[in-house]
Amino acid sequence: MRGTILHYDSTTQDGIISANDGNRYSFKKNDIKSIIQIQKGMYAEFIAELHDAKEIYITENSTHFCDDGLSFYEEQKYGFKELFSAKGCYTRAQFWKITLITFVIWMLFGLYMVMSNSGSNEIPDENVIVTVAIVMFILLPMIYISIVTSIKRFHDNNKSGWFYLLTLIPYLGSLILLVMNGFMPTVKEGNRYCRRKKS
Repeated sequence: MRGTILHYDSTTQDGIISANDGNRYSFKKNDIKSIIQIQKGMYAEFIAELHDAKEIYITENSTHFCDDGLSFYEEQKYGFKELFSAKGCYTRAQFWKITLITFVIWMLFGLYMVMSNSGSNEIPDENVIVTVAIVMFILLPMIYISIVTSIKRFHDNNKSGWFYLLTLIPYLGSLILLVMNGFMPTVKEGNRYCRRKKS
């Protein structure tokens, strides 16, 4: 079957092919047999297995992008999905962006708790359900996203995600983690966790 690459994320190493039969098929980097830098708009031949593309060969590089691209919703869906995947790498800019957003959310939650208590040591009964909902559906996912972000930043440094266990060191662990993830440079050449085109 033939098709055109609509989307490819070099961080998660997955993408979508729009096939001649009108359907879209998901694929992974290791499904592509051609040794080539993957880009949106490339033509490919592949074997369709349910909703996945296998045995992909790039047949021609398109100089234009097809009009049948991903919708805004689909682009956001794949970006959101990436937040929960520990595969791939994050640059320093991506790390700081997610870290600062997480920090602001925690600050807003702290402000909400202060305003809810209103000088009392206990949360009023009417605010308990709201507080539990915030913790379950916002704060716990944010903790997981923060862990994943650190792991992907370690990958960007060509280090194992197990370095996150440095946070278990009392007092200094979190500081060490912040310094390593926030300031260590990207390792492009020979990186075993993420493949990037040499600059």
